[in-house]
Amino acid sequence: MKQSKGKQVLMALAGLALLAVVIGTLPHMIGLGLGALLAFYAISKFIQTSNVFAKIGFGLLAAIGIGFALSNIWAVLGIAAALALYIGYMRMKMQRVDLNQLFARRRKTSSAHFEADWKDLDKNRY
Repeated sequence: MKQSKGKQVLMALAGLALLAVVIGTLPHMIGLGLGALLAFYAISKFIQTSNVFAKIGFGLLAAIGIGFALSNIWAVLGIAAALALYIGYMRMKMQRVDLNQLFARRRKTSSAHFEADWKDLDKNRY
């Protein structure tokens, strides 16, 4: 199924806008990851230790990590935009494969000829 030129242009513009959102929220994504990593590390150490002062320290460190992660909540928009870019890219790649031509030749037993089917898929995909 061929897309019209107008639809292709709109999809390219939407892809560029999503790419701009991903690049713009990249520092927030890094901050979210570091905050979550710090909180995870502190909570795991909090559970392992038996010293009261160490528990207080690791509890404060976990609170700082959680606060740092929550302050970078805008990263969720970047993650959603990256997911939309990935889904759009995969749909664009799969539209180039004609499914009717790809599965035109049917075999009687599909499990016996799995390797041949896989080679057909690889050959027709690119």
